[in-house]
This record gives sequence, structure tokens and C-alpha cells, in this order.
Amino acid sequence: MIAASLAAGLAACGSSGAATSAASCSTPAPGITSTTVNAGLLWGDSGDGATSMPDFRSGVDARFGLANDSGGVFGRTVSYTWRDDQSSQDLNLLGAQDLVGRGHVFGIIEAPGASNGSITWLNQQNIPVTGLASDPGWVGRNNMFSFYYLSDGSSTVWGDVINATGASRAAVLEVSGNKSNSDFSRQYEASLLESGVKIVREFQIAEAVTSYQAVAKQLKQDDIDALVGVLLPSTAAKLIPAARSLGVNLKITMMPLGYDPAVLAASGKAIAGTIIFTEVQPWLDTPRQQTFEAAMAKYAPEIQSVRSDSAVDGFVAADIFIRGLQAAGKCPTRESFISGLRAVTNYDGFGLVPAPVNFATNLKAPQSCYNFIQVRADGSAFDPMFGGQAKCGRPISSARMNQLLDPGSS
Repeated sequence: MIAASLAAGLAACGSSGAATSAASCSTPAPGITSTTVNAGLLWGDSGDGATSMPDFRSGVDARFGLANDSGGVFGRTVSYTWRDDQSSQDLNLLGAQDLVGRGHVFGIIEAPGASNGSITWLNQQNIPVTGLASDPGWVGRNNMFSFYYLSDGSSTVWGDVINATGASRAAVLEVSGNKSNSDFSRQYEASLLESGVKIVREFQIAEAVTSYQAVAKQLKQDDIDALVGVLLPSTAAKLIPAARSLGVNLKITMMPLGYDPAVLAASGKAIAGTIIFTEVQPWLDTPRQQTFEAAMAKYAPEIQSVRSDSAVDGFVAADIFIRGLQAAGKCPTRESFISGLRAVTNYDGFGLVPAPVNFATNLKAPQSCYNFIQVRADGSAFDPMFGGQAKCGRPISSARMNQLLDPGSS
């Protein structure tokens, strides 16, 4: 099955016309030769939140490997040079400047976590960027491409789901010292407040030093019934059992990551009942999903679970980069990449995203819909919620968000 799926995927990639002879361009763009394309990759190989990032890079490896085995893009093999931003926005900017300046890369793939650090500079330089727009600064930037955008406002979607469980007293978690997580937490908190969920407590989690028993005692003391925010799987696997042992009555726990069989294998019983929201298509073993899995197994054999949401994000980010090269033509420039990809109005994300993407408009229409998945009560499997359909919320403007979070400032 894997071999057949991979063969089908290679045929599909080759059928796009990308694997034709490379042109000899009179004035090649940075990162472009007659036989190669060199991209840049910015990701958190170390620092807080790094445990979820290796899969993103593996996804990039798999998509580029699949493309190169089918002849590359217009006969050019695609590779990348990477920098570790340690999930720090300051280092993210320095990494982007180094990749463009000394590395002479054509464009950049950004992993989520710290991309707000380099957004303004990359936009000023008109450098093509693909990735997961989990930072609101991506919105409206013509050079930056994602199948998903988190707005500079918010959405009621998280609060609506929490509210539906009957929960009303929330503890919101953040990764300590991570500015991007803090930005997301503000959006998350606005969602809760707009939906009538009270935020009782906020916790800064540093995995190496946090006492989960102490946090659980605080949850018990404050009568918390919703544990939400940037709750990473590794944190959930320690904190949820600690809370249960003290009799904390959690009506809902919700995470932004963890839709991954490896998480179930390691911590399924510990996180039983937890809800995960994801921007990718639920796993239904479609032919394209099978091709993805086969590519991951072949080109990223180090990955523990090919179905991790972070691996899908990396794979699709690389797929968008390849689609941009195809749209740019045989002698690509950064300008033709950007204008060509903006003209793509029915991008299917290799069949891994919930709906086709119109790159001409999606940068101005941020995401307000997610798929919600729940860990089965015995921890053995994931069950799609809402009939496997995406759940959407009402938009919250940035002005309304600020009013909710800082009522005294208006």
C-alpha cells in the first residue's frame, strides 16, 4: 500500500509539468542556479516549545524529497538551509537576515512559534515566505503565504466549544517567556470572555521547573473546570493526572497540538477526554493522505509518527513553496513567485487542508474555523467532533478584543 501510494504521489507531482528541463536564466535570482533552488528554513530546534518542531522540519523534508524524486521543479532540485530561532522573536529576525544576507536563499519557510520577529523585515525586503500563519502579523502581507491565518483580532470558536460543555471557570496556560504564545493567549482569552467564560487564573509553564502538583492544587483551590490555552501535550500528560489525583472537576481540557498517534501511544490514558483543535483535515485515509504518509516514511524515517499535525504543517508549507516555484516559471524571481502564487485561487494543500485556498484573498480573511478532535475516554483513539466538520466562530475585531482584555483603557 505504501509503495503504491508513493508511486501515485510521484506521478501526480510529475504531472504538474514541474519536472521539465531547467532553464538557463541570464540573471538568476538569489538561491537559483540552473540545477538547484535553495530555500531557507526558520524553526525552533531548541528553546521552549522545541519538542513539537522536529516534525515540522520532517514534513518539509518529505515534501521536498517527493518533488525531487519526480524531477524537481522545472528540473531544479529543491533544498534548504536552516537556522534555529530557539522560538525567540529576536533570534528569528537575526536568522532571517542571515539566511537572506549570507545564505542567499530564494525564499523562506517559517515554522510557527516566533515568526513575528522577522515578518516586517521580510515584507520590506519582498522575500517570499511560506508556513503556518500562527502569528497575526502575517495578515495582509503580500509576500507571506499560508493555508491558515490567525487574525489580529480573535474568534468566539474556542469559547463557544468550552461554553457548550457547561464549563465557566477557566485557567489559561502559556509557555513561559514565549512572546508568540502570549499573543495567541490574548486572542484565546478574548474568545473566552466574549463567550461568557470567566478567566480565573493564568499560568506561565516552564517545563523544566514547573511543579505540576502545585499547579493542580491551585486549580483545586480556584474551582477551575476548564484547562485551556497553550497546553502542550508534554505538559498535559503531567498536569492532568496531577489534577485528577486531587479531584479537580475539569469539564474540559483543550490543546492546540497533539493530534498524533505518538501522543496517544505515550500519554493516551493521561490525557483521556482532552479536546484538540487543529487546522488540518481529520485523518480518513484518503489517497492523498496515504501518499503523504508514504512520503514521510521514505524521506523522514526519523519521525515517530507521520500523522502529527506539525508534520502536516511542514509538509504543506513546503508544498506551498513548490507551488510558488511552479507559478513563477522557468526563470523564477522573487517577484514572479509572489505574483504567480497570489493568482492561484484553488490551492488544495495536497489534500491535507479542510478546504481549497484562494491565495488572492485568504491573506485578508483570517481563519475562524477549526476541526475539533477528542481523545477517547480510554485513551486509545481520536474521535472527530461535530460530525467531522469544521467548527466556526464569530469574528472578534481587534478593537473589541482590546476592550475585552483591557476594559480600563477604552
